[in-house]
Amino acid sequence: MNTNAINLWQVQVEAGRPDLNMEKVIEQIKNTPRWWILILPEMVIPGYMIWDDWLYESYIKHCRDFNDEIIRLSGEYWITIVWWNIAFDESKKNEDWSIRKYNGAYIASNWKLLKTQYKTLLPNYRMFDDKRYFHSLKDLVVEENLDNKDESIREKLEEEYKPVEVFIDWVKTKVSLLICEDIWNINDDYAVDPVEMTKKYSPDLIAVVSASPFGLEKAKFRDKLLKIVSEDTTIAYVNPIWIQNNGKNVFNFDWGSSIYRDWEFIRWVKNYTENKNDLETTITELKHLEEPEQIFDALIYVIKEFWKQNWWEKAMIWLSWWIDSWLVSTLLTIALWKENITAINMPSKFNWETTKSLAHTLANNLWIDYKISPMDRMVEAQVQDYLDLVWEMPSSFEMENIYARARGGKLSNLVAKFWPYTNNWNKDEVLTWYATLYGDVNGVLAIIWDLHKTQVWDLCRWINDNVEKVMPSSKLEEIIPNEMIEMKPAAELSDEQNVDNGWGDPFDYNFLSAIEMAYYNKKQTIFDIISKISDDTLENYLWLEKWYLDKLFDTKEKSIEEAKRIWRLKTISYFKRVQCPPVITISRSSPWFDHRESQNKPYFWGEN
Repeated sequence: MNTNAINLWQVQVEAGRPDLNMEKVIEQIKNTPRWWILILPEMVIPGYMIWDDWLYESYIKHCRDFNDEIIRLSGEYWITIVWWNIAFDESKKNEDWSIRKYNGAYIASNWKLLKTQYKTLLPNYRMFDDKRYFHSLKDLVVEENLDNKDESIREKLEEEYKPVEVFIDWVKTKVSLLICEDIWNINDDYAVDPVEMTKKYSPDLIAVVSASPFGLEKAKFRDKLLKIVSEDTTIAYVNPIWIQNNGKNVFNFDWGSSIYRDWEFIRWVKNYTENKNDLETTITELKHLEEPEQIFDALIYVIKEFWKQNWWEKAMIWLSWWIDSWLVSTLLTIALWKENITAINMPSKFNWETTKSLAHTLANNLWIDYKISPMDRMVEAQVQDYLDLVWEMPSSFEMENIYARARGGKLSNLVAKFWPYTNNWNKDEVLTWYATLYGDVNGVLAIIWDLHKTQVWDLCRWINDNVEKVMPSSKLEEIIPNEMIEMKPAAELSDEQNVDNGWGDPFDYNFLSAIEMAYYNKKQTIFDIISKISDDTLENYLWLEKWYLDKLFDTKEKSIEEAKRIWRLKTISYFKRVQCPPVITISRSSPWFDHRESQNKPYFWGEN
């Protein structure tokens, strides 16, 4: 078939605004040439992440009513249209007694609705919670055919995947529909395979409507999958762009709309762009980015769109002496422009000349509004309050918390003047209790909270290696002073954290990041880590050189104790994490819906 007659519309979908999404759909229908096929992504009308709004019957009926206009326009403009919208059956109920709902793809041509295809594989992992709201096609067929004596349930299910015939570019074409997860039955993870059932009928075109969020390395994996699925047919995969959220995770939707034919890549719509059906938005040579660039592009895009979504114009940040705040300051400046950023530096008697000077250098490099507001006077007043209440001076540990909370209070006081402020903490620090509740653990958005410390350093180095790309107007050789990237991290909240003496945080972040990646990304427990230390396989598993671990720990017992300390801190600190701001999701183990926790006591078992 002529793949040039396929219009993949990688639309910017706004969750919860079917009226605005429908306006875009109508515009794209009008711009699609006659006898072409227009394919729209999953959830294109209501958006995906609207959660319990799916339970409001009047709302889902309102969303469904947009179908009639799309069907009518298919005839008026002489095109075939594939789109997604809510489908439901008022005569049936879901297990929670709400109206029976289906995740449905539709195809219409010549003023007629030709088919409604229900989704079979309902993802119930990571951020997905489809089974809470939707009924599976497989379950429907089982329900309706349990007493069927003549045909097997599998045969009845296969019949649901028969293609429809339409004219595309004046040629009769057999078109089948699949919805997102229905192509992802990898390694037979599910009991049925919709791709296998679909290809049994030898369709000319399989239209895959998807709503798939960004993930590191996901594009490479999907590329391989679509090539396999395209054997002996043409695959047209379409995915939305923009951001959606579940209240705590902010997801960047994964673009990647593409066409494959018999293992051959045909074209791809550019990342973060709506397809205008022209050469400016089309890629014919597939290229996958390295991890730091993937992270950079995703973070910049989400920051821009999150601020637009909330109608904010500017941002405020605490520009501290930590590399994390330097990275966040740089990302905010690139995303929102230097005129819209106010950086507040809040030094105390524990901040040393090296870091204060470097912070000023970064502000100059970024050309942002930089204000210095010392903390000691504010802290002295709070210490006096403390003394009046408990009749004794706070300990060194308590003083660190008072400084941290005083900073959070000062930033909160300035919000009305300088717009919202962001959170600077990275994943390793928040996962090990190394952040102060109601002080550091504040802000409207946790920008790098899904990045381990080693990823923070890697991204800083990548930015400095690509100044011309990330900040074309800059003549600098580096944006973030390399001296700070190489310096031992320190909170600078006490004399024991004097960076000029080489003192700093109570962690080796290379080891901490590796351990946290094992705990969260690879779902390893403390038992697994102790076992690997005992049998000398930990360094290979964590991708750390043995000489590095030998340098850190004199004995296996010491490395086990450090792993247990990290596990203990991780376990007991969930009460902090649950109160943190929304986080930009980058990894497959982002807090909240990707990695779900409860507040429990630390538990150790299986020690050798």
